[in-house]
Amino acid sequence: MSLFKACDWWAAVLGEGEEFDQGCLCVGDVDNEVYPVDKIVVGNYMGMLRVFSPHPLLEVQLRDPVIQVEVGKFFSSSDLLHLAVLHPRRLSVYSVSGTAGNVEHGVQYQLKRVYEHILQRTACNMTYGTFGGTTTLCIQSMDGMLMFFEQESYSFGHFLPGFLLPGPLCYCSRTDTFLTVSSARQVESYRYEMLAVATDAETRQDAEQHSKTAGKRLTADWTLVLGEQALDLSVPSFSPSSSSIFVCGKRNLYFLKDNRHILFMKKLEYNTSCFLPYSSVSKGTTNTLVGNHNNMLLVYQDVTLKWAAQLSCSPVAVRDLKGVVVTLSNEGHLQCSYMGTDPSFFSTPKVDTHTVNFLCVYCRLFPDSFFFSVVDILPVAATDEDLTVIATVSTNMDTTSVNTYTHTLKWTQMFVLLSLWGPNN
Repeated sequence: MSLFKACDWWAAVLGEGEEFDQGCLCVGDVDNEVYPVDKIVVGNYMGMLRVFSPHPLLEVQLRDPVIQVEVGKFFSSSDLLHLAVLHPRRLSVYSVSGTAGNVEHGVQYQLKRVYEHILQRTACNMTYGTFGGTTTLCIQSMDGMLMFFEQESYSFGHFLPGFLLPGPLCYCSRTDTFLTVSSARQVESYRYEMLAVATDAETRQDAEQHSKTAGKRLTADWTLVLGEQALDLSVPSFSPSSSSIFVCGKRNLYFLKDNRHILFMKKLEYNTSCFLPYSSVSKGTTNTLVGNHNNMLLVYQDVTLKWAAQLSCSPVAVRDLKGVVVTLSNEGHLQCSYMGTDPSFFSTPKVDTHTVNFLCVYCRLFPDSFFFSVVDILPVAATDEDLTVIATVSTNMDTTSVNTYTHTLKWTQMFVLLSLWGPNN
């Protein structure tokens, strides 16, 4: 447990009994304000879509569960940012706009659907990037098919080889490759060019038949065995010169180069729940926010732990809102916080202490001792706090035991008296 707590800037509890996951949170200027200000977009498995700034701007109930939300230039006829919402069987692209209201109603926000794609396969996650000069969305299905959409039009699809279970997916613009972690617990890299020229497939049977006749079987550009399942992948875009690929495993952080070589790794003593790389003020280093299931948010500079803060709940997603850390739990606790410390104005009350004359107390406890005459030279003040102790020797003790007890008691009294009286007098 950390001594520091993440300082709350703004927080909200989204609904009751709603479920959220890793892809249900994103940040961006979705309403395209004149003076750009990033908004917080949150979806959930109940189909509820909300936009915050950080106060609530918009809340819409959609027909299907929301798997993932992203903000980008997804409309060919406009350079404005749009909101892409991934459902199990649909990909919808919306525009969010604000209209100034009359009198005291303020700005009214509206969600308008621009276009949508009906998916033939159940979606798992998605990523996007500029492939061939056009912003393209890539959706990974539950059965391992990558489907590419060039904004309003469907481009092509292809199955990943040796697929069993879906894993995290991201795009690396520097090498024009897609990265994922397969069920074999290894990172796999596929070039977009190879995906585009490979045999187009709509079913697994078609893919196998075409691969036998045409010989255009898809293979990974490179692979790297992790030995554990990865939670998330990230290729930071804040530094174009950087060539790092960040992989968040269950108990390890991996920092890779574009050619699969490991720069370094960090073994963790806890199970991770989310992570987010971001730029560092120190040249040549990268900071990483890591959340875990112990309600902790940790800041690493490369592999060195720089800060640890306590959260009110375990985060499943974390984003950066220009200096403010945005976290979301699976139960809908949305929190905007910062890594500072608040001064404590609590002061410990003074303890009322007084000097105790141990010799006087001793003489009152043992008035029959042979040291009783010493009390005549000491000031004795009768108070209400005098303690009376009555000692009784058992009558069942034999003569030898009584003599031994009396002898031991007198030597103990002498030792205590000399230790109290001698050093101070």
